[in-house]
Amino acid sequence: MKYFIGIVILLFGIYIMTDLALKTRYTRKRLAKEKNKSYEF
Repeated sequence: MKYFIGIVILLFGIYIMTDLALKTRYTRKRLAKEKNKSYEF
């Protein structure tokens, strides 16, 4: 069961990282059109 839980957490972490990466790319494209007032990572 420990290995199963570890795999689930690992996949969940990868999913979160990819989701954040896609969101940051989308927001960067949106900010590129507007003025770069607050360039927060």
